[in-house]
Amino acid sequence: MNTTKIGVLIDFVISDSANKVMYDAMNLAFDEALEKGLLDRPIELVVREAEGIARGGSAHDVVRAWQELKDEGVIGIYGPWASENAIALRSHVEEAGHVASLSMTGTDRWYGEWCFTINNGSLPEDPYLVTNFLGNKGVESAAVVYDKSAIGNEFRQFMREACEFDGIEVIAEFGIQQTETDLLAVATRLKAAGADAVIYCGFGISATYLNTAFEALGWDPLRVMTTSFMTAQFIPRGMASIRGWIGCDQYDEENLVGQAVLSRIEARYGYRPANMWSLINYDFAHVIAHAVSKTFPLSPEGFKAGLERVKFLPAANGGPRGLLSFGPYIRRGWLSTDFIVMREISPDLDEAEDPFLHGPGTVFTHRYQPRIR
Repeated sequence: MNTTKIGVLIDFVISDSANKVMYDAMNLAFDEALEKGLLDRPIELVVREAEGIARGGSAHDVVRAWQELKDEGVIGIYGPWASENAIALRSHVEEAGHVASLSMTGTDRWYGEWCFTINNGSLPEDPYLVTNFLGNKGVESAAVVYDKSAIGNEFRQFMREACEFDGIEVIAEFGIQQTETDLLAVATRLKAAGADAVIYCGFGISATYLNTAFEALGWDPLRVMTTSFMTAQFIPRGMASIRGWIGCDQYDEENLVGQAVLSRIEARYGYRPANMWSLINYDFAHVIAHAVSKTFPLSPEGFKAGLERVKFLPAANGGPRGLLSFGPYIRRGWLSTDFIVMREISPDLDEAEDPFLHGPGTVFTHRYQPRIR
């Protein structure tokens, strides 16, 4: 049987269970599209893995993996995922690659003629949700710890502006390496700053070691982080390591579209992955299926035009009433204030459970609340 080839670029190598959830969610969306007659042939996923920059890999490996997918004859690519890799890959996609790539990156530096996103958080906008939460709690000052990386620096710049917007004084900023594990010295400086709250800005690997340093100091500050909060589930014991943090997430029990998707996953596969990872991958596959249905001819140029014609597709991920929509000059899919919400680790977190196969392991904390100042 003829198939339509779509590439998957995995630039942050994940566990077997995370892979299972991803493919189960995507295959559900593709199978449903076939059953409904939206597609006239199956979608074949062509996969390449390359450990990217965040965990010590290289941009070269990511570019090479992307090019291999193009050379396989795919008409579109899902990936890259991580912002640092997206920034490094963008020029190749735009100048030489010319295959539409649909990423979950949070950076504004990704967008281009061939570069689309359904962002898994946002480097420019996470900070505004964080400061909205802090402002509504009456916080007046914050100390910021950030990764010395492209992600950390972009977060840091927008966090400054968001703090100013919400009337929160940034009284100290400290940079750390994004793979650093001994954070006692920076924790000591954060405590000495005397701020009302601590804010972490970065990819999230280093964040899983901050609590160890805080505990060594006997310090329990109000602490918040950006969508690095979602990185924890990809790290062994990562969720337990960020107990006490409140962070940006995309899972929201009030999204009835998402709950219906989870019920269909459970009916088909026998488990209920109540987390953002299952739902964001369903959304990507759902968008891809609708784009392919509008792709004439079945080519990279046709797929790009097909993506531009995806309109008002209900989102399973994020808050209720979220929509995904693209256009000739619209490369960001989200139409929703609540595509990010804030959650914290559940006090009942079962560390023996796989966070991908179960979930959510977190509880809802905050959604954006406009403030009059």
